[in-house]
Amino acid sequence: MSKFLFVVPPFFGHINPSLSIGRTLLEKGHEVAWAGLTEIKAETIPSGGSFFILKESYQKNKEVIQDIIKLQDKGANLPALEALKLGLQDTYIPFAKIMFEELAKLVDTYQPDVIINDCITFAGALVAHVKNIPLATITPVTPNTLHDPGTAPKVTKWVHDSIIGLQNSVGISGDEELISSKEVNMFYTSQKLAGYKDGEYPSYMKFIGALTGRPDNTPFDWDRFNKFNNPKIYISLGTVLVDIRKEFFSRMIEALKDKNITVVVATDPSILEKWPDNFIVQSYVPQLELLKHIDVVIGHGGLNTVCDTYMNGIPMLIIPIAFDQSHTATLIDQYGCGIRLKYKRMKTKDIEQAVDDLLYNEKYKKAAKEIQQSFIEAGGNKKAAELIESLTNNK
Repeated sequence: MSKFLFVVPPFFGHINPSLSIGRTLLEKGHEVAWAGLTEIKAETIPSGGSFFILKESYQKNKEVIQDIIKLQDKGANLPALEALKLGLQDTYIPFAKIMFEELAKLVDTYQPDVIINDCITFAGALVAHVKNIPLATITPVTPNTLHDPGTAPKVTKWVHDSIIGLQNSVGISGDEELISSKEVNMFYTSQKLAGYKDGEYPSYMKFIGALTGRPDNTPFDWDRFNKFNNPKIYISLGTVLVDIRKEFFSRMIEALKDKNITVVVATDPSILEKWPDNFIVQSYVPQLELLKHIDVVIGHGGLNTVCDTYMNGIPMLIIPIAFDQSHTATLIDQYGCGIRLKYKRMKTKDIEQAVDDLLYNEKYKKAAKEIQQSFIEAGGNKKAAELIESLTNNK
């Protein structure tokens, strides 16, 4: 059996996919560990797994790390290029520099057979390169988030130069970008939803569909949820965007409060003084189980919720706010498995009309079922585990 080390950022939306894959590897008898800058709940780690906190790095850079995490809320009000700068220059590169040295020491001690880095956790890939350890990457954002073919050449050059500058700063020379695997880069979506045809993408890009089996014992009021035999709507903004929640959910209330539907909202209930009677609001919900009973999902385009949604064949109202979310919304809109609204321009009537269309126009349900089938065929956890295991055969 082999030893695998996942290197993750302090954003739970990026940690989540690794937990599903790690659980499958553990069930196959392998040793699996995670490494990151901040603690996560012990019950979140699959049984038998370990979590290594880079304590020295965190203590030395505690204020900087917390400032970077808070900075993510600004992405909601930034144009695309400024959001890219916030991500690459103000978040991913600083995290890599903070993590690199201590992570390298951990790798010397743990001696993994394969390192799996989250796509924005560059330190994992760079340490794998320096230590000559096979690397896999898991990418829970849409393809081309950093290198969009439609981006201006000057921006493309700036992205490249920024990455090479990071690599030079940790002692890696040359002009090749090494922040992700050139053997196995696993995209948490399907080829069909990503919009690629056969032969249009490099062989290291692997579409694995949605991942399942994450540990989740979150309590939920199922009796209240099932009280009325009416359509069920689920709304989630993920785990990062905080400052916009009051405004966002106030708009949702105006649009949905008087409808014969049950609305489940994943957010802190205290952001608003009063919620309508047809709203069930919890900070956390058992998302994977809940989605088995949902008719329409409303979200910002975080790929975890998007893929969980389509793994259940549910049409989606997608309202991108920042970062890679616009890429995801474009793919959904193009395939026809959902409806896209612009956050800053959406009105109550737009939300009402979109929800009605998604509930009662069969074309959206049909398209969502097609994406569901493409996710099933992509292989999910099993395929991801097999791809990671294949790297041990190349050592």
